[in-house]
Amino acid sequence: MSEFVFLYPAWFWALIPIAAMAMWLLRRKRHQSLIAPHLAKAMGTSSSHSTKNVAQLFAITASITIVALAGPSFSKIERPSYSNSSARILIMDMSLSMYANDIKPNRLAISRYKAIDLLKLWRDGQTGLVVYSGDAYLASPLTSDSNTLASIVPNLSPQIMPYQGANAISAIQLALDTITSAGFAQAEIILFSDDIDVAEVNEIEQMVNDAGYRLIILGIGTQSGAPIQLEDGSLMRTNEGATPVAKVPFKLMQQLAQSTNGIFVPVQPDNSDIETIAKLTNQVTDAQANPNSHTISDRANHGYWLILLLLLPTLSIFRRGAIISVTLVFMMVSYPKPVLANPFATNDQLGYQMFEKQEYQKAADTFEDTRWKGISQYYSGDYSAAIHSLKNFDDIDSRYNLANAYAQSGEFDQAIGLYQQVLNTDPNYQDARTNLDIVKQAQQQQQQQQQQQQQQQQQQQQQQQ
Repeated sequence: MSEFVFLYPAWFWALIPIAAMAMWLLRRKRHQSLIAPHLAKAMGTSSSHSTKNVAQLFAITASITIVALAGPSFSKIERPSYSNSSARILIMDMSLSMYANDIKPNRLAISRYKAIDLLKLWRDGQTGLVVYSGDAYLASPLTSDSNTLASIVPNLSPQIMPYQGANAISAIQLALDTITSAGFAQAEIILFSDDIDVAEVNEIEQMVNDAGYRLIILGIGTQSGAPIQLEDGSLMRTNEGATPVAKVPFKLMQQLAQSTNGIFVPVQPDNSDIETIAKLTNQVTDAQANPNSHTISDRANHGYWLILLLLLPTLSIFRRGAIISVTLVFMMVSYPKPVLANPFATNDQLGYQMFEKQEYQKAADTFEDTRWKGISQYYSGDYSAAIHSLKNFDDIDSRYNLANAYAQSGEFDQAIGLYQQVLNTDPNYQDARTNLDIVKQAQQQQQQQQQQQQQQQQQQQQQQQ
């Protein structure tokens, strides 16, 4: 018993007003009866006993509550002397070049999917979200709730940004300010971007190194690049009427990341890119949270066991059947509901995960986005369904995909017409040009075979005559 102590003994001062309240309830029965004597007799109880029972019940439950709050402790516990103080800021590029479609469906969509998957892989620490185009904005302050961040990402696009441009310096500065104001000494900055200007490199390098942080870059896109197709399907053009090709400067991004003791990862069709980033950042988190040989001796609070005692005196206040009702309510609340599992994973996100696993039919059944549904139907070999899904879209990629579906279905005239529409819109669409030549050759072969069959039929008819 020498180990027994109360952790919060100041709670015992609350026994004074509790005792006063109990005395008041006992004295109250002398001046006022809760139930008229003739009614109490008919009900088989006593009004004075009722008041006395209420006072006793109040005194017992309140006393047990106070003892529990006082924190009775019978033993000590040892815990490691550390706390997880890691932080990271995810920066997402929302410039117009993210509409480039050198990776399908485009850089913006892939950037969103990668961000959501990466958020799921971060186990501990706090994460913030910054988006930028012509200026930078804090989409979410540092938080340990990755689900909240994941619910924000699908709504991000260049269209919601007030100013167009690609001001990466302002994004880095905002990330540094956010980390510093939160009081973190160590942190990492993860940049999802398709471009870094040469004039920005030195300043970003100095800013990150001076703060003592590390910059990790995921390059969204390809080095060969692609034209920037806007949401209305038109191609972005300069004031001179030229069509710019947005190329990703892999070498420059790699140099910048390495200069801050970080890494550069080019986007990949699978999840190996974000797994690399998650592994690196989680290693830093684990290192910061690695307990050393020192421990802190603390007292174990056993007061919560007294809560069970509170159930005994309160049973008398339940009517018959009320306890069963309360139990059923508890069971309904605690019963797991599969429909609520992972509420931030939309059908499109689940469909994309199935598409990455090459489960194309399942992806087609899951996608709500009609374009993605059509692409999945195409890969699953259901070309007629793909045609039905894609035929109502006028953007250049949907026209190209629709042409492919017609070609696979053997409807060469429709495919040729659509390929030509794509090339009229963008003469540099090399895939469309290549497929057009292939389909024309297939059509010629088909026509030759039909002619040969007709000639054979005519010869057979002549021989029969």
